[in-house]
Amino acid sequence: MLGDPVGKVLASGGHIFMAETDAGEPVGCVGLKAMDDGGFEVVKMTVAEAARGTGLGRLLMQACIDRARANGAPRLYLETNASLGPAIGLYRAAGFADIPPRETDYSRCDLWMELALTPR
Repeated sequence: MLGDPVGKVLASGGHIFMAETDAGEPVGCVGLKAMDDGGFEVVKMTVAEAARGTGLGRLLMQACIDRARANGAPRLYLETNASLGPAIGLYRAAGFADIPPRETDYSRCDLWMELALTPR
C-alpha cells in the first residue's frame, strides 16, 4: 500500500488523510480503503513520535468516521497487532469492538476490530 497509495487506496474509492504542522511538515496520516460491502478498512494510520499525545490520532480517526458516514458506509474495519496498546486504546475509545479473526494478508495482525456506523 505504501508503494502505491493511488492504486491501492484512492483508485478504488478510498481516501487518505494527512496531518501537517503549520510549516507543512507531515506528522500523521491514515487511509480508508474501500471494501466490497460498502464499508472502509482503516489502513496505515500513524502519528509522528513528536506529535503523539496531542490528540492528533483522535482527530485522524474522527476524520475517518466522518468520511465513512458521509459516504453511507455501514462500518469501519481494521486489523492490528495486540502489542500496539496506545493505538488499540484509541480504536476502542472511538467505539471499535473486537471481532472474530479472519483470513488476512497482514503477517503481524492478531487483532480484528470493527465500528458499526449508522449513516446520517
